[in-house]
Amino acid sequence: MKAVVLGSGSGGNATYVEAGGVRLLIDAGFACRTLEQRLAAVGASPDGLDGILVTHEHTDHMKGLANFVKRHPTAVFVTEGTAAVCEHLMRRAKETVPDFAVFQPRVPFALGDLTITPIPISHDVAEPVGYTLADGAEKLGYFTDLGIVTAEILAAFAGCTDLILESNHDPETLRRSGRPWSLITRISGESGHLSNEQACQAVAAACPPELRSVTLAHLSEECNDPELACRLMTATLQHIGRGDVTLRCAAQNASCPVCGCC
Repeated sequence: MKAVVLGSGSGGNATYVEAGGVRLLIDAGFACRTLEQRLAAVGASPDGLDGILVTHEHTDHMKGLANFVKRHPTAVFVTEGTAAVCEHLMRRAKETVPDFAVFQPRVPFALGDLTITPIPISHDVAEPVGYTLADGAEKLGYFTDLGIVTAEILAAFAGCTDLILESNHDPETLRRSGRPWSLITRISGESGHLSNEQACQAVAAACPPELRSVTLAHLSEECNDPELACRLMTATLQHIGRGDVTLRCAAQNASCPVCGCC
């Protein structure tokens, strides 16, 4: 399995995955040209993808979706709720609506030799999901844009060899950010985004023995510090006796290899 976060944050999100004989994107939150450039930078062609897995309909996760699929036809996998909102947004923007491949949350489906399981998450959109992707030898967990970590998500960590997990904000920095109180409460609420501490608590609660790497994702550029997020997660991994786990921090404007890239 090969996975690379092409960029992660409020300005755009996309992750490239090769596994089980298929090539995928998780989200397409950058303009089409940017997606093409970032794929090329990691040695991947935008043509011949086997699918795009969409987590939800916020712009930073589907900004380039319509144009990218128009230029590089591929299947778009979404929940029914996400498809409905994406279609509405695309028609309003006078974009070409792709043919959506609709799946049901919690129901695994196969692409090639890859098993994809969509896991419901708590976020303020129609029907958002995270994913696990397993090829029989390795398993990637992808969970960003969630306000709480449910027991179902913790159960999905089981068997993960690599985990991409949101570590969006430092609560104190968020409180002092000068942002409107309504936005602060949204971000820190149960349908918002995970704090550094919540990410650490999730890993401490359900760190699978197979886990070899954690990649922190969707960090706020205004309300977090990558050094702080990494320091807290490092301390957590050491506390639970998993100092062997490789820790990375995804960035907004640079790719971050997750696994299979060396």
